[in-house]
Amino acid sequence: MLTSHVAQIFVDDAEWARTLGDLRRALVPGGRLAFDARDPADRRWERWNPADSRRRITLPDGGELRSSATLRFRTEAELCDSLTTAGFTVDRIHGGWHGEPVGRGDGEFVVIARADTLAPVF
Repeated sequence: MLTSHVAQIFVDDAEWARTLGDLRRALVPGGRLAFDARDPADRRWERWNPADSRRRITLPDGGELRSSATLRFRTEAELCDSLTTAGFTVDRIHGGWHGEPVGRGDGEFVVIARADTLAPVF
């Protein structure tokens, strides 16, 4: 299981494909992969308050530590295509944590896929 929208950290398509390939090789045929990602159609980032995600930590030397990240919001079709290419069958994609249809939940994709039994493992 990939949690906390970690799938969005893989900005580059090749890196995402390698990660899915590694996950496919780690699973037995029929094994499950589950992860969450934000639905880009929900445009959740427009409602984010930067002040909510900032915290200040004092380092022992009095210095300041800054961190930034770039996220990738893949569409449902992009997720399905990349999973299929990596040797998975997408069982379902929910639109939220309560099993809602895509577009009617809380702006999430909750993806459940299984490792194909006859797919080549790259």
